[in-house]
Amino acid sequence: MGKKLKKVIYYHSLSDTVENDNIETPVIDKNYKYMTKNPFVNTWAWIYYRLIIFPFGWFWCKGIKHIKYVGLQNIRKCRTGYFVYGNHTNHLSDAFSPSVITPTRKPYLIANPNNVNVPFFGSSTKFLGVLPLPTGLEAHKNFLHTIEYRLKQKHGIIIYPEANIWSNYTGIRPYDAQSFKYPIKFNVPVFCQTTTYQTTKKGGCQIVVYIDGPYYPDKTLDAKTAQQRLHDMIYHTMQQRAQNSNFETYDYQQIKEETE
Repeated sequence: MGKKLKKVIYYHSLSDTVENDNIETPVIDKNYKYMTKNPFVNTWAWIYYRLIIFPFGWFWCKGIKHIKYVGLQNIRKCRTGYFVYGNHTNHLSDAFSPSVITPTRKPYLIANPNNVNVPFFGSSTKFLGVLPLPTGLEAHKNFLHTIEYRLKQKHGIIIYPEANIWSNYTGIRPYDAQSFKYPIKFNVPVFCQTTTYQTTKKGGCQIVVYIDGPYYPDKTLDAKTAQQRLHDMIYHTMQQRAQNSNFETYDYQQIKEETE
């Protein structure tokens, strides 16, 4: 039999959305409750996460996908709240890997509001730790208050700055420094997790996730410069790690615009 051809995925630019989920984007306004003081809801959230989500996530990442993690000690030694930036290349693994990386503390994930409307899981994403990006000033205040509260509890906040998922993509897509304002504002360390796809001895694919850091905001710089500095360090590290990828599941091809 001949070699199986890879599925071709076409794109115009590296910021394209190549997977159309047709999910309506909800408005996350001041009425959206990022947190609640209701003890019954919080107890249920804890039970749901610890007895259902966490075991399933661990089984998926370690038992089904056999993901290898390199550098776990870097993040597990952290004794404060922190941010983790990662490349966005897998639906379930990107959602559950943070739980495997820090099993003793529930991670929180800053995500597109679309996640609130995901089929089957949408209503429970809050219990998963999803923090949808807010719409409007009042909602933004609640959003920042929640991040600050979780950081004080020494939780990790996960961000995928590439925004859109490109399944099994082996490069690092460009992203701006906007999301790096958070570690500058709250003065906490930053880590990065780089998901790579590597060929096994039998010709299959091994997912290897590298954890690097901590990186710290440079308090001698103004906020904007410090923000860009953190971005550059994380982006460079992820690019270096991505060079370990040598297994391509899909053939990503750019559509070149014709010029007159």
